[in-house]
Amino acid sequence: MNNIYFKFKNKSKMADDLLKINPHKHWMILVYTFLSLSLLLILFSFYLLYEIKNEQIFQVKIEHNSNDSLIKEDLLKKTINQFNNKATEEDTIQNGPFIYKDPSI
Repeated sequence: MNNIYFKFKNKSKMADDLLKINPHKHWMILVYTFLSLSLLLILFSFYLLYEIKNEQIFQVKIEHNSNDSLIKEDLLKKTINQFNNKATEEDTIQNGPFIYKDPSI
């Protein structure tokens, strides 16, 4: 009976030792905790980098649709016709005889 009592008493003393203020011990616990967390984050970032490099994660699927046109063809034809008309007018002005308009009319 005494043996069980002493074991229980020793365990309660160990629990009391954990609750007592010990700055050195608490700082070391904090340091080890943050070092282990930072190590885990570094390992996880290297894992993500490896997965992204091998295109196993965060893939972008590109769908090619040959039927879709990025340019409206009717507007393109209209613009080409306007440029052709301007080119022919420029050629006639440069190569043809210059016609004077009578300002009195």
